[in-house]
Amino acid sequence: MLLVDKTFEIVTNESAENGEVDDAGFSAIGEPVTFAELVNALKHEFRHASQSPANRSTHVWFTSESEQDYMTGEYRSESIHFSPDNPSRKAKYWIKAMQLAGVKLSNDHNQGVNYA
Repeated sequence: MLLVDKTFEIVTNESAENGEVDDAGFSAIGEPVTFAELVNALKHEFRHASQSPANRSTHVWFTSESEQDYMTGEYRSESIHFSPDNPSRKAKYWIKAMQLAGVKLSNDHNQGVNYA
C-alpha cells in the first residue's frame, strides 16, 4: 500500500475575479491505496500533472478536472500527492505508477528520486 494525501480547491466567480481560491485544504491525509488503485486514479481521475513533462520525483502531484456545482456555481478540483508519511523506499512505486498511467515524463534520468 502507498499513502496519498488529497487536497481540494474551490473557486467561485468572486474569488476568480480576485485571482484567488475561495477555499482550499486537505480532504485526506495518509490515505492508503493499492498500486493498482493509484495507477487507475492517475489514468482516469487525476489526469493533470503539476508539471509537463513530469520529472521523476515524488514532488509531482496530479489534479482532476474542475467540476461545477450547478446549484452554487462553485468549481471544485482535487489533487493527489505522494504522502510524506511513506517510507522513502515507496517513492519508486509513485514513479512507476506515473509511467504505467501514461504520464509524459522528463527524459532526464540523472535527476534521481526526490523524496517528499
